[in-house]
Amino acid sequence: MVFNEISKLNRDGWNQHAYEAWVHAHGTPEQLAKQLASDPWRKLAPFRSYLSDLKGVRVANLLGSHGKLAVSMALLGAEVTVVDISSDNAKYAKELAAAAGVHIEYLVMDVMEFPVEEYAGQFDLVMMELGILHWIMDLRRFFDIVAGMLKEGGRVILRDYHPFKQKVLHWKNGQMVASGNYFDDSILKGTVPYAKFLNEEERKDLTDIRTRGWTLGEIVTGIAGSGLFIRTFHEESGPIQRWVFPEDAPEGMESRLPGLYTMVAEKIALPN
Repeated sequence: MVFNEISKLNRDGWNQHAYEAWVHAHGTPEQLAKQLASDPWRKLAPFRSYLSDLKGVRVANLLGSHGKLAVSMALLGAEVTVVDISSDNAKYAKELAAAAGVHIEYLVMDVMEFPVEEYAGQFDLVMMELGILHWIMDLRRFFDIVAGMLKEGGRVILRDYHPFKQKVLHWKNGQMVASGNYFDDSILKGTVPYAKFLNEEERKDLTDIRTRGWTLGEIVTGIAGSGLFIRTFHEESGPIQRWVFPEDAPEGMESRLPGLYTMVAEKIALPN
């Protein structure tokens, strides 16, 4: 299956009841806007040690989904552009921004088709959060796009699910078992992640999507190969990631296994 076919399948999948799913999960855009406005840093808590004053900072939020992260940053003064494949997501995000009294630019497109030449070197920061890289079929090209967007000295912050947890660990008979294949590079068929927020009738309309899991080595190589300098690679542990594991997982599991990681990389000027 070629990348264009995968992109179309995922675009179609993400435009089926995504707006309704976010209303079920987070409330109406007006309801969520009130929560975000009361404490914009709450959504950004996992990034707090990597961020300072966002006022006037130009941010690209890639695969920004329903806009919760983007609007939180805009409330703190950032100029935010979201790139996402779903017009359903864009509808919710734009209404969320309007209700919060801020503006975000929302580009509905496959991030792999992002017009780098038009936006070259314009962003101080690229932000990506949760469930990002498994939608990408060509990591090197993707991070070339990210690098092209950034100014010299600009940074990319990626927080995503840990490949070991996603690809190897599975929950079976009340226990976490290592039954997966870490090096599996096949394209996987699945359902959009927001399906759990839909009712039975809405779920009937959903079509399959495609994802591809990556190893940590492939991720690091993709970032470094694009010329970005990796500053931080942090594997999370403890209560902040408890939600990643099943509710009935043994107590303390979240302190023994990484479920999430955060990577920070910088675009630096290379010597002549």
